[in-house]
Amino acid sequence: MTTYSFLDEMKRDFIDILNRKSPMPIDFNDLAINYNESLETSLVRYLTLLQSKAELLAQAKVNDDDELAMQSALLRLRTHAMSLSSFFDAIVEDTEMVLRTGEWVEIPEGYEPPKHYKYLTPK
Repeated sequence: MTTYSFLDEMKRDFIDILNRKSPMPIDFNDLAINYNESLETSLVRYLTLLQSKAELLAQAKVNDDDELAMQSALLRLRTHAMSLSSFFDAIVEDTEMVLRTGEWVEIPEGYEPPKHYKYLTPK
C-alpha cells in the first residue's frame, strides 16, 4: 500500500515556517488546507472514491453499455476528480502563502540543494 505521510509532514513544515517567519500570529482558518485534518487521509479518501466510480463506469460499459449507470458514474467521477483538484489547489495556495510570509533570500541562478539532503529526484 502506498503511503502519503509526506503530506502531513509537509503540512507541519508549513505551520512551523509560518510561525517562525510571520511577524504576527497566523490564523490557520484563513489558509486553504484544513490543518485539523490529515492530508494523507483526505487524499486516500478522494482517490478511493474516484477509483470506485471508475470501476462502476467500467462495469456499466461492459454490461451492455448501461448508459444510465455510465452517466451516473461519469458525473460522480467528475465530482471526485474536482475534489482532488481542490485538494491540490489548497496545497498550491498555502505554499504561495508560506513563500509570501517574511523575508526570504534570493535563490541564485543554477542553485541545487546540497547532496547531503538526499532528496528524491525524478527519473
